[in-house]
Amino acid sequence: MIESVPRRRFGSRSKIVTGFTLVELLVVIGIIAVLIAILMPALNRVRAHAASTQCLSNLRQIGQVCFVYASENKGFLPTAQVDSIEVIVGGGLIASPLTTGDGRTASSHQMKQQLFRMCQGGTKVFYCPSNDLWDPSNDSTAGTPPLPAHEPERFEEGPVFADTTGVRIKYWYMGNPWRDSGVRAGVDGTNDGYKQWIDANNNGSNRDEYICKQGEKHAEEIVIATDQTRQASNAVGWSFFHGSRQNLGNKVTDPKRLAASWKNSLYGDGHCESVHADAVKYRWGPVGGEAGW
Repeated sequence: MIESVPRRRFGSRSKIVTGFTLVELLVVIGIIAVLIAILMPALNRVRAHAASTQCLSNLRQIGQVCFVYASENKGFLPTAQVDSIEVIVGGGLIASPLTTGDGRTASSHQMKQQLFRMCQGGTKVFYCPSNDLWDPSNDSTAGTPPLPAHEPERFEEGPVFADTTGVRIKYWYMGNPWRDSGVRAGVDGTNDGYKQWIDANNNGSNRDEYICKQGEKHAEEIVIATDQTRQASNAVGWSFFHGSRQNLGNKVTDPKRLAASWKNSLYGDGHCESVHADAVKYRWGPVGGEAGW
């Protein structure tokens, strides 16, 4: 039996064209856009928590340096500049009133030099990774050589030992506030040298708002360093660096909004913690330039 063989055609090829239609492409783009919209807030939260974790790590290391200093100085913490808590003094002149309104000055301690040695050059821990308030383009210049005042380079070996000006850090440091006049009553009856501290608990004294030595009473409740959450203005409210980074006015009571922002602080016993916006109090500074923790 003779089988028939399929005949093959030469000179022609069949082509099958495949691809997305315009509608299908638009659907895919729409799905991708929805996924991005869902994931972006989560990614932002992860990024914010990572920066906050680094900030807390910085504060813990600052605490360790402070306690090493205290062990070598009869328990006294590194000195803070009373009227400018973002400055680590370097031996230059600072205000030292014996009475309120006195314009005299005194030499500060060479604190930036000592802390640089104790950190073995690792002074970048004094700069909060979330603090973008002091962008170099709008920051003042200071020191030798002239650098933006809040740049970490100001706290490196060359500038640190070049002069006695203080360095501005991106935290507030309040441990062992010092004036050579000490705490004494001024002409208006207040503790003149330390009147920047607010009597936050309304007990009639601001002395329990700061500590000078390791192991002081209630050290575990008293903040010695914190991020620079501050009063942006009376109209805008408080500006936070961690969490949602939103400004919160005095009239904000929504628990979700209050819980979405927080600040990080180092306490006098060495532990660090994050405090939500509703627990932050005005504790230092003049009206209009308030600092809180």
